[in-house]
Amino acid sequence: MSSQLLRLIFIKVIGSLQVCVLITVWCSVFGTASLQMPSDVFADDNIAESASAEEFEEDSIESSESFGTYDEDTGEDESWALEDDWDDEFDEEGENASSSPFTWRFESAFKNIIQTDREKRSEDAWKKNEISALFEFQYGNSDDYLFSLTGLYFFPTFINDTIGDDYEYSSSSKTYRNLRISSASSEIIFRELYYNWSREKFRLRVGNQIFGWGTADFINSTSYFNPSDFRELLFKDQDRVALGVPSVSSLFFFEDFTIETVFVPIHTAAAFPETGNYWAVKMVDDSYPLIFGDANPMEANSKNFGYGARAASTWEGMDFSFSGYHGPDNEAVIIPAGTVLIENQTVSVLVQPEHFIVDYIGFDFAWTYEDFVFQVEAAYSPNKSGFIKQDTSRPQDLTFPYDTRKTDYLSYSLGLNYFIPMQKLLPGHAGESLVTIEWFQAQYFDDDIERPQITDFLTCRYQDAFFDDRVSISMTGIIETRNGGVILWPQIGYDFQNGFKAEFGYTAIDGHGEGDYEKDSIFYYYKDNDFITVNLRYAFP
Repeated sequence: MSSQLLRLIFIKVIGSLQVCVLITVWCSVFGTASLQMPSDVFADDNIAESASAEEFEEDSIESSESFGTYDEDTGEDESWALEDDWDDEFDEEGENASSSPFTWRFESAFKNIIQTDREKRSEDAWKKNEISALFEFQYGNSDDYLFSLTGLYFFPTFINDTIGDDYEYSSSSKTYRNLRISSASSEIIFRELYYNWSREKFRLRVGNQIFGWGTADFINSTSYFNPSDFRELLFKDQDRVALGVPSVSSLFFFEDFTIETVFVPIHTAAAFPETGNYWAVKMVDDSYPLIFGDANPMEANSKNFGYGARAASTWEGMDFSFSGYHGPDNEAVIIPAGTVLIENQTVSVLVQPEHFIVDYIGFDFAWTYEDFVFQVEAAYSPNKSGFIKQDTSRPQDLTFPYDTRKTDYLSYSLGLNYFIPMQKLLPGHAGESLVTIEWFQAQYFDDDIERPQITDFLTCRYQDAFFDDRVSISMTGIIETRNGGVILWPQIGYDFQNGFKAEFGYTAIDGHGEGDYEKDSIFYYYKDNDFITVNLRYAFP
């Protein structure tokens, strides 16, 4: 009965989404005279109160280096940064230079990943040496402007042609639908590139966009639109994980709430590591090498349109929203597709990422009480796809490709943030001391479907800053509780407060494994990937 009730609710929500999309088109053509203006919006972190359109435009990009929190201006996901959040600085610069229609910011970085495996020779331990540049600009006035956030990444192969052998952006030169242009040793990503048109009661954006729906800090169940970049597992900077999608979005301002609608006309696939890359799974069941097929997008036609809507409001200091979505699932199903025979090697298994149409309804909630912020986020689908399990103990009986089936699915996050009043313990302490704890679980209702690989994660994190915010520290632990896996990730940074910043970190990965992928922790496949990171950054202005 509960499943039937959820399905009935779901059908009603999807019908409402279609109405919202029609309203978006109507308002963009005929105006928004019937809408009413709000007063205030999102007065404090994780607290949503109604707002004016002008306040909603203060932050045009959700950007950070770590886990997310609720943005007080846009109602979208913003992250707890390992470094100073330069979005705020960009806004201040925009205010100071309001007479100029053009504002910009530039950040460059040199990122190094060094494997700590003692059996590796020193020259083989360097797994990634990447130079990057991030350009952000905005041209126009506060209501009508063009915004761009573009990243350039490359390996300095002109220094040594072996740099990048363990990490390729793409196996061949490709241009993706979302303006991600990749080759083996370089990549350009127009992460966000859109035109913004705002009026008193309405905002419209057209172009490549990132939608940070949800309140969870680590994994957002209601972030339906943007595919993820898994080419470095969980270790990409958080502002680089979500890939932009070509879309049209609108935000309506009512008296006590806001409604955002999104339309995505063409699908963009997630990004996975190339076969043989440092972050690619090398072998399954300790016997069969893996070969990854290309993650291809779904066909560009009306059947594969994506659209969704989200209503957000606040009541008695509690921020909450309801959302729904229909379209391509941004989470690919990794399907065992066949076997590959390579001369003088064991039989390899070909796995193929595939995307399917899915429907979701979701809910998120955040409540601030004194120094605590409590967060809940959940999404339900009546038709999420997964592949059907087979008995891998009898390889001769396996049939490829594995069959897929649609079934009910639920994912949710429970979390809290505790802002430690360190000033009371250490007089003069100026940094923000924060503890984050979050539990994430995802589950298919059909036991014949292989369980999600990312589920039963407990994430704990402590971060602080000292000496006038020059020294930043963080300690992150990710525990996979189902099969026993753990990641420990301490980091320390030093801000020279002249644009330069240096960051150092160590990541230890361990996971229980029995040579059976149904019983192995996902971290088991990366148990030899412990590494040190050395990052140098420069931002201007």
